Amino acid sequence: MDSDRLQQAFEEKCHRQRLKITKERQQVFEALLRQEHPVTRSYLLAELTGKGIHPPTLYRTIDAFVAAQIVQAISLNGGVGYELLPPFAPHHHHFHCLNCQKVIGYEVNPGAELDEAAMPGEVLYHQVDVYGVCTNCLDEGLYGQGQATVDGCIIDRTK
Repeated sequence: MDSDRLQQAFEEKCHRQRLKITKERQQVFEALLRQEHPVTRSYLLAELTGKGIHPPTLYRTIDAFVAAQIVQAISLNGGVGYELLPPFAPHHHHFHCLNCQKVIGYEVNPGAELDEAAMPGEVLYHQVDVYGVCTNCLDEGLYGQGQATVDGCIIDRTK
């Protein structure tokens, strides 16, 4: 989608959610559009330094975007990352490498999508997180001995 259509979709979404488009919200949206991966609030704050956005403004903007379903929060190596939802970014899922801790987005075949008609209510969005060892770690022989912890669960990495 080109930048004019993304902007129009953003404005329409904000209007439907009764969310005023301020200069700061526009700057946060544009910063999120430039990202290829989920980012933390502190990363966004550093990116927007010098543009007049203060931490409380950024945090409220992100919270408003999550509530308006412009942005989703995802688990990011023990923290929280944020990324745009469709139509602002392509629909995808996340692969979490337990070895190098990278979170890698991957696209799903359309036939493998969620059957929304079978849901007991209206689906707004969904998340699928897959945990394993990325091909880079496997190819480089970086997959180590021992154990890893994911959300409090101990995973045996020796298999």
